[in-house]
Amino acid sequence: MGISARLTVSRDVVAIDALVKKVSNVDPNSTLLLGSALLNLSALDEKDNLVGYLCLDDVPCARLGHAGGPAEVWTQEAAGPRFKLGSTAFVRVCTTDPLYEIEAASALLRAAFLLIPSLQTLLMTAGGELSFTEPGLASVFSRVASSKEAGGAVLYEAPREAVVPPLTIRPARVEDHDDMLPILQRCERAFPALAKLPESSRPEEPFALTRVVAGQDDRNRVLVAEAEGRLVGFIVMTSDVDTGNLAETFDLHPYDNFLPPEVYEQQYEEARGAVRERKLTALRAEAARRRQEEEEEREVEAAEAEGGEGEGEQAAATLPSPSAAAAAAAAAAARGSGDGARASVEGEAAGGEQGEGGEEGDAAGAAEPLQISPEEAAMLAEAEPTDEETRGEMLALFAGTPLEVEPTLFAVTMLCMDPAFEAQAHEFLGSAFAAFHDKLYCVVTLPHDSHEPALMETMTRIAPLPGSLFPEVLFMFHRHALLPDFCVRLGSPEDLEQVATLVSGMPNAPDICASFTGAAAAGTAAVALCQGEVVGLCTVNPEVDLELLQANFALASHVDLAYQPRPQHGEIDMYTMNPIFVHRHRPFLAAAMRLLGKTALYYALPPGQQPPDMQEVLAQVAPRHRTAFDKQLQAEFALYAFTRAGAFKRRRSVNAQIVIAGASECGLAVLERLLLDTELQFNYLTLLAPGGIKVGGMVCQYTAGVIARLGLEARVLLLDAEMTGLEREPRVVHLSDNSALSYNQLVITAGLQDQSRYRFADADPEVAGLLVTELELAADFSMNDALVMNDIVVYGGGLGAYHALSVLEAKSAIEKTRFLAPPGQAAAAPLVGVLSHMALELGLALPLPEPLELASLAIVKPVGPELHATAVVVDPAEPGAAPQEAPCDLVVGCEPPSVSRALFACLNDASLVFDGRLVVDSAFRTNDPHIYAGGTIAKLSRRYGGAHLEHYNSRDVGTKLAASLVACFTASAEKASESGDAATAAAAALPPPPAQLTGLHRARAVGCSLPGGHHFMFAGCPAALAAPGVAPPPGGSELVTTTDRGQTRLTLDDGGVVHALMYLGRVPVSAQRMGCLVGLHSSYLNQVVRRHAAGEVRDLLAFLTEPWAELLYNESFGGLREVLLETGLASVSMGDKAGGDGGLVQWVTSVQDTLLEFARAHASELPGYNVPSAART
Repeated sequence: MGISARLTVSRDVVAIDALVKKVSNVDPNSTLLLGSALLNLSALDEKDNLVGYLCLDDVPCARLGHAGGPAEVWTQEAAGPRFKLGSTAFVRVCTTDPLYEIEAASALLRAAFLLIPSLQTLLMTAGGELSFTEPGLASVFSRVASSKEAGGAVLYEAPREAVVPPLTIRPARVEDHDDMLPILQRCERAFPALAKLPESSRPEEPFALTRVVAGQDDRNRVLVAEAEGRLVGFIVMTSDVDTGNLAETFDLHPYDNFLPPEVYEQQYEEARGAVRERKLTALRAEAARRRQEEEEEREVEAAEAEGGEGEGEQAAATLPSPSAAAAAAAAAAARGSGDGARASVEGEAAGGEQGEGGEEGDAAGAAEPLQISPEEAAMLAEAEPTDEETRGEMLALFAGTPLEVEPTLFAVTMLCMDPAFEAQAHEFLGSAFAAFHDKLYCVVTLPHDSHEPALMETMTRIAPLPGSLFPEVLFMFHRHALLPDFCVRLGSPEDLEQVATLVSGMPNAPDICASFTGAAAAGTAAVALCQGEVVGLCTVNPEVDLELLQANFALASHVDLAYQPRPQHGEIDMYTMNPIFVHRHRPFLAAAMRLLGKTALYYALPPGQQPPDMQEVLAQVAPRHRTAFDKQLQAEFALYAFTRAGAFKRRRSVNAQIVIAGASECGLAVLERLLLDTELQFNYLTLLAPGGIKVGGMVCQYTAGVIARLGLEARVLLLDAEMTGLEREPRVVHLSDNSALSYNQLVITAGLQDQSRYRFADADPEVAGLLVTELELAADFSMNDALVMNDIVVYGGGLGAYHALSVLEAKSAIEKTRFLAPPGQAAAAPLVGVLSHMALELGLALPLPEPLELASLAIVKPVGPELHATAVVVDPAEPGAAPQEAPCDLVVGCEPPSVSRALFACLNDASLVFDGRLVVDSAFRTNDPHIYAGGTIAKLSRRYGGAHLEHYNSRDVGTKLAASLVACFTASAEKASESGDAATAAAAALPPPPAQLTGLHRARAVGCSLPGGHHFMFAGCPAALAAPGVAPPPGGSELVTTTDRGQTRLTLDDGGVVHALMYLGRVPVSAQRMGCLVGLHSSYLNQVVRRHAAGEVRDLLAFLTEPWAELLYNESFGGLREVLLETGLASVSMGDKAGGDGGLVQWVTSVQDTLLEFARAHASELPGYNVPSAART
């Protein structure tokens, strides 16, 4: 029978409670255990039925069903000597279906030890003997103590070796070939990069593996692992490693560039001295030049003051030219600096005082210490090299230089394991370091598109240097990470000396020591120790502003505040761990939580701050896009959480290089979905954002606050560059800064943009500084700009033009502004037609553009730092008329957006199918399966309907696109082990696109501010955006209210579903918030149709923003609605079996309970909703 174990999830709770009640006749309250225990595991049969449950805790406790006052007290006394936090755990619950007891118990216990590598012993207090009732547990647990006074309680112990027998590691022999070959063949499919035979073994010929084994020597070793009497894996290693190539590609300085420490220090100091000399030479030359200029000025002034005009001329004639004097001084300074700082100091201290006699000067110089002038001291301080400068100089000095010493590493070139024992691959490391007894590091490289084997979980991923095109990921493991006796305890003031040693060299070392001192005194610090030495520390702030966190983040997805009260939450204030022990982050934080009485720890990461080194084990909390209006509750940081429930949940690493070209809302949504994925961790994300990430506008879904809460800088490489070239075969993107990027998946989300800047800049690049978009205007235009600029042109007839005019009006620059648009452009914009219609009904006069074309711009002679241009304006209606010339200080481009010519040329040269838009299938893939596209730049192929994606909500499209990427990586992981060969696996990794694009529920909202303090908003479904208008769709209806606050229009389709919502008036509305109503049936809107017909709704906007509607605007309402619909369909489908009511009563009861539970879980977000004391009425 195939019994498997996995981490317990919330949907298991009902089945767990039922199983425990059935077997032990006690209530486990598994919901509480899920959030407070060390580890929760579920055992499942082949049909995914729950057949076992294991709960471990890291405080002394008796097993459920045997707990009681005497048993608990005795357990603490009896287990005290055996308990060590971090390596020991107690069994709180272990329940299995009697039919699967042996298999389920074995699977649960094995999974527990493999998930927590630091776990060495399990303890369990139970009543009586296990032999007859639970043979699965009895086979691994041994009786170590008992007590009649404690009700016959017995303390059992299970060491790791009894549950997970260690592998037997030995050197490979030639006769192992036949046992090694099947394992190799399996790994060629699952992990081809680590199953590739070296070229020296002639892999195309038979018995290549035998030649690898036979070729062992001092520099090449092969080890095999045996278990259960058979060979289950092997590893191939070599010490012939090109460290120079690695040093040019990765940041290896924390690891001494894999050189002996004394050699690294010598190179470091040599490079440091070279940088210092170079900087000092330049500083002295500059100082000499300044002194010479000052001396010349003084002499000229003195000459002018002493004599008449003739004397002044004579004095000036005798002086060398300033440039010649400066050159001579610089040359003299360069000659004088040959011996470095010391020679210069000696010269300045003694040179001026020693006369021709010299002897007294020599004696004085020998007797007195050297005096350094303030100027020289300042130069010495300024010339001190930074760490980055020194490392760059080391690369320049020693790159490509043959090493005269042996590097301190060996590399794993092959690793092949039986799948049943893959989790034990780390056991090779001890024997591997024994085989290379003089090496400190073990390294592994994997291609970016390779899956990570289990061994990588114990290793450190090394960051590549910026701009690196190295095609592989580098992992490292240090010999000392094998040291035993890792434990965790509360920090004390006596640890300060070791803490100072641990953080020495860090720029904020004094702050860390000060924080630790205060936390240790307050009892809120924990330290990790290995063989008695402090290797890690964590300080925690016990006070957490939960209201702030709940208002800005989806905290309910990680914690349940009903079971985790405020005292159980803490904020990580300071954290550091010796890089050698980074694989111990999880057990350290889990133990620290237990010591400090916490079930959830949070880490707040403000923009610009370096992410913590344990970030990979933290779960990012999703930011809210619609937050409280109270400015005091606006968080400007990203939030990460480490909880008891998720402490040992590992997301599968994805090292594929994913490049997102374009920081549009669709591109940001792709990143958000990938960053927040609960199963996969994407390690190499790059965003091309030319000009930075631009946010703003009343319809913006990614405000500055949301960007800050996403924490893009922590996990995404942000580049201020755009794509200028694309090579599909090597998968390389060329950028506008002349650099290049490798990619495994390219996502094009550049979007449609106003092209005025590019069109005019192509003719005259100098005018680029005068051209801005309406978003750039809103973000950067200041009152000072309004004062210094006299002639501003808003060019274009779209909604953006009206928004630009409102910005200029707010900055008192509207009188200096000229509004131009090509004839007919404004009329051709459908949404401008909707705006004009509503404005006409309200009696609101909109500014109309002059029907003129802006033919060209030319820079006039600059006056000061500001640019000024002459604009040439023509009237297409009068072809023979002379062009007008007008001064221009700024042009705001608001033309209909389109694809940039540069991007189109790039895509066209790469032979990507382009039909007005980039053509994609329903999985957002172009004709190249490694290139995706979404947002306004893309359209579906005709096979999938041909719809333009610009009519859909960009955030919805980006989320769906990212889900397609996630499905690709998920499918590739599953198919790699199932397919017959690597090529088949690669093909099967791409799931077929769905028959049609579904799941896009959010409305797309557009709008703008208008001059005069008015606001316009239009939110609609894709059909409404494709043909916008004020009239309802055929067969539909509309609700309209007009008040002194403005006009609101709600259109419904023939099924009563909200088709579009429009508003024009003086109230600033949230377009994204109001757009939540689009797609809902009118029955959700509090009987709005009936009430409007009865005259009860006089102002639709006011009615739709009353407290009753808050639930509809909640970000989680869409998920709640789906649950209710699924529940209703399931209940009604079972109606015939349920009785005469057709399942309606059951459905109503279920809906009621679901709504009450939702209101309870989101109470802080729904302050206007009261949860009744009774669950049912």
